Amino acid sequence: MKLLKNSFVDKTLLKFILYVFIAAYLIDFLGSSLYYYFNDIKTFEAINFKGLVLKYLITYSFKFLFIITSIYLTISLISLKKRRVQSFIIHTLLAFLLSFYTSAIVMLMEEQLFNGTVKITFESVWIRGLSGLNYNFFVYIAIMGIVYAYYYLKKQQSVLITQERLKTQLLDTKINALQSQLQPHFLFNALNDISSLMDIDVKKSQNAIVDLSDLLRSTLNIKDQKHIELKDELSILNKYLDIEKIRFAEKLNFNKIIDNHLLNTKIPPLLLQPFIENTIKHGFSYHHNTLEVTLKISTIKDHIIFEITNNGQPLAEEEIIYGNGIRNVLERLDSLYDGNYFFEMNNIENENSTLVQTTIKIPIS
Repeated sequence: MKLLKNSFVDKTLLKFILYVFIAAYLIDFLGSSLYYYFNDIKTFEAINFKGLVLKYLITYSFKFLFIITSIYLTISLISLKKRRVQSFIIHTLLAFLLSFYTSAIVMLMEEQLFNGTVKITFESVWIRGLSGLNYNFFVYIAIMGIVYAYYYLKKQQSVLITQERLKTQLLDTKINALQSQLQPHFLFNALNDISSLMDIDVKKSQNAIVDLSDLLRSTLNIKDQKHIELKDELSILNKYLDIEKIRFAEKLNFNKIIDNHLLNTKIPPLLLQPFIENTIKHGFSYHHNTLEVTLKISTIKDHIIFEITNNGQPLAEEEIIYGNGIRNVLERLDSLYDGNYFFEMNNIENENSTLVQTTIKIPIS
């Protein structure tokens, strides 16, 4: 019954029905005025213009009351989920009843206000009702059609809103789960790096722990965010590189080519770190004991492009198997952009050497 009550007082629908009634009133009044004026001038003069306005105003006021009652019944049928056949029969009977109800009201009004000569009997009401049946039937069915369309559209809109809300909640849950997997993965790898550094240089390992503490503080602050500004992402990346440079010193050289106007662009958090980590991990090899990594960030149309290039160990010819960090990033991108992103990792020839390039392209948020 709560639905019925809320639906019945829907101001938007009532306002629209009122507009329809005003239009019907004006059309009927104008048609009758022209008919009386050109075909029954005596009746027109007897009623006079003000009387005709009053007559139709009273008539449509009673019609409006009838329709409002019918709307209440219609919403009751919708709420009770009556079958279409039952609803059709009920509304057909009500459409016929409207015509005879209106005829009785008009004849009573003519008798009381305009000294009408026609007596109100069952036969006279029947004849008058049949004469206006087509118009009243059309008005009633049209308005009921509007009511049904309005409430079914409203119901459909409510279902779509609910679906979108559930979809958003599911997406948020999935992204949060992937980010919670990504951060421990990064932490474990960083701790392993520091652990391996302990046997080489205790002082450097202590500095690395301090850097890691700052890095963790930054990552924890973005745990529940789906997007952060590029400058914040680069700040996190720089803290990670500080840890790696303590370990590799001059063997690792990192370059950045970034358009300054992109620094406020929103991107998924921890997007770059896993790829830089992968580059460092697989770039060093027996034949590649120094590594130069270049991060280039640019735009093309409404997309932002990240290119990570290194001169380290080329990719193997067989299929590349990605680690947890990269897989999680790709799953997050798929969830955030519904597959509307580009990722590629391949070897590119550069004069006498082979470079490894990772390319990521995502829509600008």
